[in-house]
Amino acid sequence: MRVRVASAGTGKTTSLVLRYLELIDGGTPLRRIAGVTFTRAAADELRQRVGAGIEAVLADGAYLGGAFRPSGPVERFRRARAELDGAVLGTIHGFMAVSLRLSAPVLGLDPDVAVLGEWEAAAMFEEEVRSLSLLAASADHPRHRDLEELGADAEALLLTLFGKRSLAASLEPGPDRRDAALVRLFEVAYGRYLTRLGGALVAPGEIERRALLALEVRQARERVVARYPVALVDEFQDVNPVQGAFFERLERAGVAVEVVGDPKQSIYGFRNADVEVFRRALDAAEASGEVLPPLTDTRRHAPEVASFLNRLTEGLAARSLGFGPREAPPVTPAGPQANARGRVTFHWVVGDRRIAELRAREGAVLAESLIRAHREEGTAYDAMAVLARSYGGLATAEAALRAAGVPCVMLQGRGYYDRSEIRDLVHALRVGIRPEGMSLAAFLRGPFGQLGLAEVDAVMAAEAPLAALRAAHPAVAQRVERLEGLARRSPLDALERLVREPLVGGKRYVEFLGERARQNVDALLFEVAARTPRDLEVLLDRLELLSRQAEAGDVPQSGSGVRLLTVHRSKGLEFELTAVFDAGRMSAGRSDPVLLDPVDGRPHVVHGSGYAAAQAAAQARDAQESYRLLYVAASRARDRLLVTGSIKADGAQGWADALVELGYGPDGDADGVEIVVHEPGEAGAAAAPAPEPAGEAPAAAPWLERRFAFLRFPPVSSPSRLRREAEPDAEPLPPSDPGVAAGPPGRASAVGTLVHYAIGQDWLPDDAATRPNLAAQEVMFAFAPDEREEIVDEVLGLVRGYRALLGRELPALAARQHDRAELPVAVAYGGTVWQGVVDRLYRADGRWVVEDYKTDRTRRPERYAFQLALYAHAVERALGERPRAQLVYLREPAVVPLDDDVLRSAFAETLGEGT
Repeated sequence: MRVRVASAGTGKTTSLVLRYLELIDGGTPLRRIAGVTFTRAAADELRQRVGAGIEAVLADGAYLGGAFRPSGPVERFRRARAELDGAVLGTIHGFMAVSLRLSAPVLGLDPDVAVLGEWEAAAMFEEEVRSLSLLAASADHPRHRDLEELGADAEALLLTLFGKRSLAASLEPGPDRRDAALVRLFEVAYGRYLTRLGGALVAPGEIERRALLALEVRQARERVVARYPVALVDEFQDVNPVQGAFFERLERAGVAVEVVGDPKQSIYGFRNADVEVFRRALDAAEASGEVLPPLTDTRRHAPEVASFLNRLTEGLAARSLGFGPREAPPVTPAGPQANARGRVTFHWVVGDRRIAELRAREGAVLAESLIRAHREEGTAYDAMAVLARSYGGLATAEAALRAAGVPCVMLQGRGYYDRSEIRDLVHALRVGIRPEGMSLAAFLRGPFGQLGLAEVDAVMAAEAPLAALRAAHPAVAQRVERLEGLARRSPLDALERLVREPLVGGKRYVEFLGERARQNVDALLFEVAARTPRDLEVLLDRLELLSRQAEAGDVPQSGSGVRLLTVHRSKGLEFELTAVFDAGRMSAGRSDPVLLDPVDGRPHVVHGSGYAAAQAAAQARDAQESYRLLYVAASRARDRLLVTGSIKADGAQGWADALVELGYGPDGDADGVEIVVHEPGEAGAAAAPAPEPAGEAPAAAPWLERRFAFLRFPPVSSPSRLRREAEPDAEPLPPSDPGVAAGPPGRASAVGTLVHYAIGQDWLPDDAATRPNLAAQEVMFAFAPDEREEIVDEVLGLVRGYRALLGRELPALAARQHDRAELPVAVAYGGTVWQGVVDRLYRADGRWVVEDYKTDRTRRPERYAFQLALYAHAVERALGERPRAQLVYLREPAVVPLDDDVLRSAFAETLGEGT
């Protein structure tokens, strides 16, 4: 295996493109080369860059200014251009899946095997674990003693071990009884899980294991070698032990494997990556003389930044902190960056105050420094980034920047699925399924229940919590009963209704949230809509599993300004100015109940005989990775590197400790860097940034003098607005109509709004919760209490009229195959975008139906012909089927269908064209 070390910014992708061109020039068809990298984005970039290299050779006879010139026939590159789209340039899992499909029948797999998400695999495995726990509880079950040995923690231990299965291709039981019991139980549960997957499904962890086992099958091995005699692997420092074993066996089978990576950037231990895989490959390459020259010309870093990085890596390597000397070759600035002016500055806040106070001052220092760089050096805020090792550090930095008026944007927040706004919804939906336990307590304490701690304690301590809730808090108990109805709906429908239904005081759930939290809830709705599970319990299981994944962040903010992101999220990026914040923070470390030794495949259970030694080894690996994380952070800087940290009087911690030892601390005298020490009591408020200097006025845009002819209708309109213009004395429309400007609602408008909303929510007129829900709607705020009662009475009567039609003139709700209420519509005709809201669109008896509810006191269906014609045509365009259109009058309940000829005539008369 040929191995190359490539430091940050030295052009790993460029070197891979050059290697592709060399192989093509030497006669290896592009379709026979497997290009493998870590992410889909990196794979897409590699494909584009290889394509650009091929085009450059065909157009200019050279690539990269003559760095490569073909010596063989140019026809080979024309053939490579034709093969590019079908070539294997993808992720490790993608390549492994391809290798499995080559011999799928031999391996007992479907050639079209589908890939599950890891969360789905974990959910399936958890089901098998629960089933096994139930069966093994019986004394005559063969694994009963193993289950007793692990006790109540058995399920959690098995799930933890499942998440670590990429660390070892097989498990070996150790001498400890608990360790051995865990292995035996895992093998049973995992075997049942594999049986469920069958040959039609695989998950990422199983792709790895199956691909590795497939290389033991002669026919499968020979097919892979024949199809892909060369494999080029990028980011090899980030592979896990099973992936590493796959490439090692592939190389032994006859594939020419070439890998490139940077051990200094191996920072994904929490994803089971193991830098020792790269080091073993490097050892073997040194023994066989296959180590390729390291890449040392950096086109990213200015000379001052490169000089600091060289001293940093040399100092850490000499102390065996994170990496060794052979993994840290010095780099030399090249290209335009060789002449760039750089700067490296350390800001230390030192004192004997609480660390939180020191960090607050550090945040102010950071803000002052960025403002100064913006004002005095002209660095745009968009070209700056603040990196921290934790989201806690980013939160402090964000608060300081916003207080100083520095524009900033959080590119990724902490675990999205563990955010309080998402957990509130999860607990509420769980209460709808089973109103008990932690979810009930969280529901009662949160925005949905709004009870105090003492009130929640009293309810939960009762022998029958729900009975106690009904007695003490009947309104909240009714809300719980309402949730039980929601739980019977589709997951998306249940979630939508939960979010928008009014709570205490008429406020909806989202009105309790800040802007970021509302964005997160919107994102959840979009995610569920895009991939709706079959039932609510599947959705809740998915959200529960994802909440355990710390890397599942919240919705990135939009906007411009200084980028705020964790070091892990910054991998592969670069910024003109990079600030590393909170260098004095200690690593939190990990404490898993099961540790798996990647060398011998032995798991160690907490409190077992081998756990202490395994934990010490894991902590040592984490500490080493922490120093590599420091290198990754510092190497994101192009021209300016700014490092800030807080140090208490009793000494430095975290990265600051290592930096002090290397001469970059408050008392340091290292050459080529600036060190500034701040007292915690200094005035810390950073001044607001100066206004941007006014530049030259831009030239007038050529279209400013253009004149547009008046259209018959405005650019955006609605059938309702058109009807209002034609009938100014007609009954007022609900203010929610997109064609009508909002204003103080009249009584008729309020009645119309509430009727439409109540029907859309499927509220029952005789449900005790319906009356207070109607009275709490915002449209009622303008009315006196007695008027509200009258309006609610009128609305309930109209809703009863609608319910009386169900199962008679209208199909029952349960008989509808699809049913959507309050469906927004926007269609373009004749230069105008017509918008509106379809009151109900459903499919029953094999046909789509468009309905519009009317509270008019007189029936004049012709008034609404154009409106229904527009809706019918929009549905036809979207669904490919002409729906039946009908009005539902509610005062004297009746259904009035509109003949399709009438609709087409109204459409033509209004727009001057047919449908």
